This record gives sequence, structure tokens and C-alpha cells, in this order.
Amino acid sequence: MPPRTGSPPVPRTHAVLGLTLFATIALPITQGGESLLDILLPLLRESPLGGLTVLVMIACPQLFGLAVAVGHLLRDEQTAIPFVQLPISVMQGMIFLIGVSLISAPKPVAALSFIGFAFVSSGYYLYASAEAAASARGGLSLRWLVRWGALLIAATGLWLRMQALRGLHMGIALDVAVAAALLLLALNARTPVAARRTAS
Repeated sequence: MPPRTGSPPVPRTHAVLGLTLFATIALPITQGGESLLDILLPLLRESPLGGLTVLVMIACPQLFGLAVAVGHLLRDEQTAIPFVQLPISVMQGMIFLIGVSLISAPKPVAALSFIGFAFVSSGYYLYASAEAAASARGGLSLRWLVRWGALLIAATGLWLRMQALRGLHMGIALDVAVAAALLLLALNARTPVAARRTAS
């Protein structure tokens, strides 16, 4: 159901969770206490273009959270969609590349599961995008995109947390990101009853 006239396309609760996701960029991501910000700032100082490229590649979950929060400040869903869709597309591409690399790499915990997730999710995202573009809708809805981005972050984060069984210990940033993504996913899990009745 499209948002009411004058209301933000992203509810306030979703925006708070988006900001929580974005804030994980400053929380410890490694066992030693380094954050993504600690890693990115030196790169940005040495090479702004190179640092920006790395930022987009490895911090796409945080950029997705920021985009969701920005959506709350906008008054038009169509304006908010590109902000949210860009980091999702990058994130989906990175997940696909990781899945491909795991085929020949030393197998971590549940490698086959992640490879399957990477291929299936990438294929479905391409299908859903093409199907939506060819329909009367003209593209994926903001609600669908927020739900999909949260799903990618939650699934990948939980898989990364499983790697502790092989000695890969990560910081609290991962747990906060997974918790925020799961809450965001739960809030967008189903179409509201009122919307279903209106559609029928």
C-alpha cells in the first residue's frame, strides 16, 4: 500500500534501525577492536578514489542502513527507491562473488549453504527486478527492497558468526548489524492486513 500523502515512505522505526545499521561502521568488527571506520579512514587519506571504492564494497550494509534512514526524510517513495536499491545491488554482487570464491577456496563452516544462498538470492533478485520492471508497477517497491536488504544482511551476518567454529572471531558490530537487520526484516515480513484487504 503506498504511503499516505505527506507521510514519509519509510516509517520512523525503520529509520531508527537503519541508523543502527549505519552506526555499526564505528563499532568493533575485528577481535582486536578495529572498526570499519578505522580501516577505511587511512585508505581514504591515501587515495580518496580507492578508499571510496573500498567503502562502497565492504560497507554496503552500513550504506544500506543510511539509505533507509534517509528515506524517512523524503516524502516520495520513488525518490527513496534509488538510494536504497544501489547499496543492495552492490551487496548482492559482493555476496555472489564471495559465493563463487568459496567454490575453490578452503571450505569454511557451511560453505555449500552460503554458495547456494549466494546463487539463489542473486538469481531471484535479477528475476524479481526484471519481472517488476516489465509489470505495471515499473520496478521493485521500497518495502520489497528494504525487506530484501535486511534479509541479505541477516543471512550473511549469521553465516559469518558461524565461522567462530573455525576460529574466526568478529566484533560486536556484526551482532548489532544482524539484530537490526532481523528486526527490520520482521517489520517488513508481511503486507499489512489493511493493505491486503484494500488490494482485494
